[in-house]
Amino acid sequence: MEVVKVSSKGQIVIPKSLREKLGIKEGEYLLIFSRGDVIVMKKLNIDVEEILKEGEEAAKSLGVSEEDVAKAVREVRYGK
Repeated sequence: MEVVKVSSKGQIVIPKSLREKLGIKEGEYLLIFSRGDVIVMKKLNIDVEEILKEGEEAAKSLGVSEEDVAKAVREVRYGK
């Protein structure tokens, strides 16, 4: 167990020992969510960039603009 400090931008550093133990490398994605007052991070073992690219291609083929996708994501995420 280690203690980390949150920066003024809300950033933290994942200690090197944990990155090595979990095989987390620069540029990889982590899923982050909360359970009560606990923050949970999970290494994603999927190619997020490829999934985003496939989603973008599917949206284009359906005639959905990037602006429409961004708006839908905001509505789902923030209720706006």
